[in-house]
Amino acid sequence: MLGELLRKSIHLSGLTLPVIYLFLDKPTMLVIIGILTGLALTVELVKWLSPHFGAFFFRIFTPLLRKHERKGAVTGATYYLMSAFLCIFFFAKTLAIVCIFFMVLGDMAAALVGKKWGRTKLLGSKSLEGSAACFIVCVAIALVQLNPIIAVIGAFVATVVELIPVPIDDNLTVPLISGAVMHFLM
Repeated sequence: MLGELLRKSIHLSGLTLPVIYLFLDKPTMLVIIGILTGLALTVELVKWLSPHFGAFFFRIFTPLLRKHERKGAVTGATYYLMSAFLCIFFFAKTLAIVCIFFMVLGDMAAALVGKKWGRTKLLGSKSLEGSAACFIVCVAIALVQLNPIIAVIGAFVATVVELIPVPIDDNLTVPLISGAVMHFLM
């Protein structure tokens, strides 16, 4: 649980990008996130091509990485940046911000509540309690900016996508799929 709390406290730093986006225009934000995403992808590549850099990377970040990230998978942070870039590129500003908040806060609520109080297992290690927390948090986020029907549908889609075990990281799938559904409903 302590490792998950540490990961989620770092995850909260992901709130800085949508908050910054509140004050910037789309082209400027795309440049900023594009640079950050490019740096993250470069680090991903170099950590596997350079044994020395890889050893350094894993020595520093192993406590924050999930088991599959230690064995060759792209990190959740890189998926987060790619997802934020794509949300900002494809969606209107308000919707992009909502989707990024879904990814950060909805996923965090699901993980923390699921680990602490999750008793009713749904799929794999996911729990009804964690999924309910994700849904409630996502609805609360979306209701601030969106039509209530679209907010509930978007939160439901985000929760289902977070719940279903797919081989693609949910930092990428949750905001993009829920965002696409809400975009088409708007």
